[in-house]
Amino acid sequence: MYPPARSYHPSLSLLLAACMLLCCQGCSRPGGEAIKGSCSQETSRPESSGPSWSAEISAELHQLTQELYEDLSSLDYVAWLTSPYEEPIQPSPFYPAFQDLTETGWNQRLEIIKSLKFQLGILDPALLAPDQRDMYDILSFFADKELAMASMKNFRLLHYLSPECGLMVQIPRSLNAIPLNSRQDVEDYLLLLSDLPRLFKDLGELCREEAGVSITFTSQWLQDAASACAPYCLTPEHNSLVSSFSRRLERIEDLTQEEREAYLARNQEAISQKVIPAYQKLSQDIRELPAQSKPYEGLCGQKNGRDYYRLFILRASGTSYSDIHQLKQGIEEQLKQNTLTLDTLLSQLPEDSSEHLPAVTRSPELLLSFLAEETAHYFPFSGTPSIEIETVPADVEDLWKLPCLDYSLQESGSAGLLISQHIAENQELLYDALSSTGFPGKYYRENYLKSNPDMPLLSLLSFPGWEQGWDLYGRSCAISFDNGLLPEEKQLARLSLSSFLAIHALIDIQVNYYGWGLEDVQDFLAEHYSMKEEGIAETLYRSAIYSPGSSVITYAGYLEIRQMKVLAIQQLGDTFDERSFHQFLLEKGPAPFPLIRSWFSDWISR
Repeated sequence: MYPPARSYHPSLSLLLAACMLLCCQGCSRPGGEAIKGSCSQETSRPESSGPSWSAEISAELHQLTQELYEDLSSLDYVAWLTSPYEEPIQPSPFYPAFQDLTETGWNQRLEIIKSLKFQLGILDPALLAPDQRDMYDILSFFADKELAMASMKNFRLLHYLSPECGLMVQIPRSLNAIPLNSRQDVEDYLLLLSDLPRLFKDLGELCREEAGVSITFTSQWLQDAASACAPYCLTPEHNSLVSSFSRRLERIEDLTQEEREAYLARNQEAISQKVIPAYQKLSQDIRELPAQSKPYEGLCGQKNGRDYYRLFILRASGTSYSDIHQLKQGIEEQLKQNTLTLDTLLSQLPEDSSEHLPAVTRSPELLLSFLAEETAHYFPFSGTPSIEIETVPADVEDLWKLPCLDYSLQESGSAGLLISQHIAENQELLYDALSSTGFPGKYYRENYLKSNPDMPLLSLLSFPGWEQGWDLYGRSCAISFDNGLLPEEKQLARLSLSSFLAIHALIDIQVNYYGWGLEDVQDFLAEHYSMKEEGIAETLYRSAIYSPGSSVITYAGYLEIRQMKVLAIQQLGDTFDERSFHQFLLEKGPAPFPLIRSWFSDWISR
């Protein structure tokens, strides 16, 4: 099943450990790892022999997508407001409020999806304009997968209460991503703060209804979840939401000093009277929930947890693999191929060879410029970028998962790429951060997709497998740029990155689907990869429990892209054009991979 145990080149264990510290997101270029995955059968849409497309039917689908966008965005004001894409319409009702966690909110979303399914059923896709048939297929996939998970709504509590990515962590990050470019923006922001007690009250009631009944929590989970509230229970003078608001307020240039001081006072009052008490109450509610010891801490330890994990992975990753077992086999096969190639490389490279990036020291701005120039050689033009690099002060670092993009500067036509001081001072971490989050990763992807009129809706439908898979792919591609490393050293770095992320994904599957515990993870890493560094097994194990499927979704998307690329190179030979391949992916995504693969077959034939 797994590559046999062996004594690795001493640098490999250290490199795999370093990949973990770099925090999982990368990809590859031609000449990288060979990939053999057992995917579901690829099919192409048959050419229609029926009537030509109908303008009336096409207009109906267009109207349906507009209504779906308005309905979905009205359910999540914050997601609508912080989207990097230009919004086609303003949702109704439109008011500053967090999402509704009650049964009413759940049923409202479910009715929207049921209505979508019904309306798609009465449309004949053969009568749609050719450029609309892809959207029809995407909407059908979305509706089918969402309805398949409708009976498992209780599992949303695990996401809401995750110590790593739950609402207590995401809400401050969402608040900090809201643009403050006008007085009205500030007024809306302050209204949103006043809605936080309602949101956490609903979450507390949901916890009391579900915890210990349909969802069980261990004492460590509850302790860690309550601890995640701690930074936002601090007094205003030590609360990062206060200091961050003050900095962002400076962007509104036409504010008078009196207005600025009044806004600062109102924000501090809202933090003191609304936000801090809401976090304190939520922390108390979490600590009062019943804790249970379980034989399995992963999702398989929950009632129907394995079924939920399977549906969740297939929905979020959009993978073309038909089930978890096949996906696991595909990842294992990739890891096996990586290991064989790594062994060959390590036997050929001298002991003093480097596998680290970058070989040339540059400032963050110069390094980003270098990555943008290199990206232009292999990827289609994405427009003139406008991005500013900002080192985040330590007192507000908890408001982001760094590195990240900040689109609160959208009014000025630019975005911020935020990094920590630690990243800024380490060239290898900096290269990784700017390639995965900047070029040719997330910022490049989002900047390119802004020209797609369907992107606002597609972003709400959410296809993280394609999106995060692309960012990981971009990170790996950047390793092959002209950065001073030898070709063999670049391949070593790419394979090491891919291998660690494959290991991370496999551990996630084993913990949540097959019931591995912490000792199993420790034994697996030590026996097969000589990874005995203290804390790595614990970190990966806790990540699998608190963010189930996250690493699998990312790696599955990356694997799909790599497999299509290898297939294109094999079938097209000297006619393969890398820029054209990337353009195909960008024009067809974000979307589930079974659909992309069917379109890919047509692209290959052309």
